[in-house]
Amino acid sequence: MTIGRFFLAASLALLVFFGNSRAVHDTFNRLGTFDYFFAPLLILYLVSVLERILDRLSVISSIENYLADRNLTRLSYAFIPGLIGLIPSIGGAHFACSMFPSSAGKKLSGCQLAAINYFFRHFHVYSNPLITGTVLACAITNTSLWFVSLTLLPLTLLTFLLGWKFLIPSSKKYSKETGHSIKSSMSLKIILVFVSIFIETLIFFLLDIKIFFWLATVIFTLALVSPQTVWEAFKPSKDNLFLLSEVAFILIFAAVINSLGINQLLTNFIYSSGVPTVLTFSLVTVFLAYITGISQAYVAIVMPLIVGLTGNQFNLVCWLLALGFFIQYLTPAHLCLIVCAKYFKCSAFRLIQQIFPPVALAFLLWSLGFLAFCLF
Repeated sequence: MTIGRFFLAASLALLVFFGNSRAVHDTFNRLGTFDYFFAPLLILYLVSVLERILDRLSVISSIENYLADRNLTRLSYAFIPGLIGLIPSIGGAHFACSMFPSSAGKKLSGCQLAAINYFFRHFHVYSNPLITGTVLACAITNTSLWFVSLTLLPLTLLTFLLGWKFLIPSSKKYSKETGHSIKSSMSLKIILVFVSIFIETLIFFLLDIKIFFWLATVIFTLALVSPQTVWEAFKPSKDNLFLLSEVAFILIFAAVINSLGINQLLTNFIYSSGVPTVLTFSLVTVFLAYITGISQAYVAIVMPLIVGLTGNQFNLVCWLLALGFFIQYLTPAHLCLIVCAKYFKCSAFRLIQQIFPPVALAFLLWSLGFLAFCLF
């Protein structure tokens, strides 16, 4: 049984044994709200459309060739997985491995390749507003995706800088490639598309416009380059439908929890127990993130409880998302880690050992800064 189906079964059981007509009515009212239910599904669907468009336009391979032909090997090691990782998808882990610069295999060991690929595909997970867990958390708690991304952006930057320092080999280890007599050039259309998307992102962020409008605008921009490609990309795959159904089931569970007042009961119990709320939620997040390796698990359990708290819980939402993503980075249950380790023939625990220093140090430094920000 999948995570989503488990939560759907739990929702039905709760309504049957503890629900009444009012609870059912409140649940359907909440599920009929666009911002709560339909907006997250629309965002994730448009993300899948964007992924297929970029794949069919060969944007990633064009950038890889451009960097390789200009001896920007070190940059390509971080840039290619990072760019692929911006568009989260079920098959993205294997795709990122297969698109890794071919010259890397001649200079680095399998475990080094696995560590670099996995690390730089996920370093921006903290502040990426397209991540399923972030979309879900913001929908459940009615929090701005843009503001959450901005708050966690320093953690993303720290993670990248420390990953570059710890994982990317020194430039002295590289010798210039001499096999290319003709350098590839970036298509003017691709350059203009990236410039347009950057300007659109800046405008939508500054105006705090809903992120699905931003995605729709980006896709429309790409349609100007290749209308047929964009049109064909709107056909959903089985994997996309599976992900959308899983997210829908989790949103149903969160709505049922809220309608039955279970979130309020649990938060009142936590208050009365004397255990600090932040500590309790943090321990639950760490446990679920580590054993499942996916953000949907802890988001579905913890975020509805936050709704039951009084006051502004924005900082708590940001903290729990950052903590959960940090644990996901380092758990052997993370599917991307398993795929990456297998592809490059490296032990999963050896891979974790290599990425642990930059991941942990970045999170520690950010946590100290975030704590100081919350206190003062």
